[in-house]
Amino acid sequence: MSCTENESGPFVVFFLPAVVGCLTILLARRWAYAQVNNTASTAISRRRKIIKDPLVKRPLPPITCKMTLPGPKKSSGVSKKGTSSPQEEDVNSNGKRVGRVRLSPTPAMLDAKLVDGPSPPKHIPFPYIPHDPELLFEAMAFVFTVVATGLQFLNLYRTAWWLPHSYTNQSMNFYLIDPHLVAFIVTLLSRRLLLSLVVQLLKATLAPPALPHGIIAARMFILGMVIGALAWCAYFIALKYPIVKIFYLCYPAVVYFILFGLQSSPFLELSNSDTPLHCCSHDPELIRAEVDSLRQDFNLRVKKIIFNAVVGAYYSSLIPCCFAQSYVYYDVYLASQQTACVCGALAARLAAQLLPGAYADTHHRAARHLGRWGQDGNGNDTGTANEWSPLKLYQRGAVVSLDGATYTCVTSTAAARPGSTEHSRFYTVFSNPSTLLCLLLCSQLSLIVLQLGLLYSSAPWHNFLATILLLFINYYTLFKMARDYLVSWKVYKAENMIQDKNSAVN
Repeated sequence: MSCTENESGPFVVFFLPAVVGCLTILLARRWAYAQVNNTASTAISRRRKIIKDPLVKRPLPPITCKMTLPGPKKSSGVSKKGTSSPQEEDVNSNGKRVGRVRLSPTPAMLDAKLVDGPSPPKHIPFPYIPHDPELLFEAMAFVFTVVATGLQFLNLYRTAWWLPHSYTNQSMNFYLIDPHLVAFIVTLLSRRLLLSLVVQLLKATLAPPALPHGIIAARMFILGMVIGALAWCAYFIALKYPIVKIFYLCYPAVVYFILFGLQSSPFLELSNSDTPLHCCSHDPELIRAEVDSLRQDFNLRVKKIIFNAVVGAYYSSLIPCCFAQSYVYYDVYLASQQTACVCGALAARLAAQLLPGAYADTHHRAARHLGRWGQDGNGNDTGTANEWSPLKLYQRGAVVSLDGATYTCVTSTAAARPGSTEHSRFYTVFSNPSTLLCLLLCSQLSLIVLQLGLLYSSAPWHNFLATILLLFINYYTLFKMARDYLVSWKVYKAENMIQDKNSAVN
């Protein structure tokens, strides 16, 4: 294929100068390196060449530090193996050279710097595990709860539409469903999804300095819009039903104020902060402060899991039954069964999102630094044990006394307060987080096995359909929990092996 003038024009104008320029730069760099290598080998000439030549980016030689006795500077000397160092000459104030013996560092001198406290625990890097984005998680949770609401309405207002003499050709009596009640439920279930969508739009449009103010304004706007929509729906519901049923709608609000007070962030989002990070410290007070912060964050996440799971199951499965007409007959056992399954599925899904393996690993590292004290049952006298000091980091085997009781350190390091139930519980839970993840995995497996048993024994077609649809989200949650548990189990098994080997060596 021949190259015409129009085709060769761009090549000559753009590509040929670029190729020539790259070759010129490569040749210049090679020539500069060759000039540096051909210079004299003295330290002074090398230093001068490095400073004068701007093309060479060579780091300065590393500075070696040697442990010597306090005194004036000494010239470098060479000592033979197994013998003391030869005498070194120093210049005194009179200009005379004075010989002085240089002491070489011994293992005892090197270990003297480490006897001040116990060696810190070693951590194994936790591998990266993909995590669901917040928008994807909220979308999946919203779809799941809306499907559960539709299935509960199907259990309540189903019809025998397949019969030949049936008066209706629809599977549900839609005229019996209150549209304001459906709007109330959907609005309440979509509150977190709306905020996630608005936050993602703000991140794509606003500049980073204005993003925090935009998120605060969006949170206030979504909160006002949701409360206004709920009040509007509740007004029309109050016109049709007794006042007692309005209390059913507002009952979770009382529980919310008991758990979270007047805070609005738990109502609109699951977690308004990133995953906490661990800071390795040798200060016992900083270790205890970090543990207290992580413990409060963990308790807050557990409360969010329980509250959101109960509220999701309450409004999607229980409220439709509470507002059913008195002449509507439905199976209470099947309705209660679906409510329990929805609550368990939501709790497992929230636990997999808020308590992943990486989050538990942060608490595990803090627990390793915190340590644990055991009650001394050997009958040691309290007067012979040292008083526990909050400013000291203890090592294994240390015996201290506090409040008339004697405690023994049972871990490699201990910064916890002896007799503190919070510190002891924190170490018990997070000393091996794979145990906690295994409990979550076993609970999810039990829920799936129970639903499979219900699927095998269920006779009504609507209950069969509801169980099948609810199983989909449980399988996805089972995959997430199994992956976190297997990775954590492998990591902490290797960490325990390394720890046992280091303990044997020590």
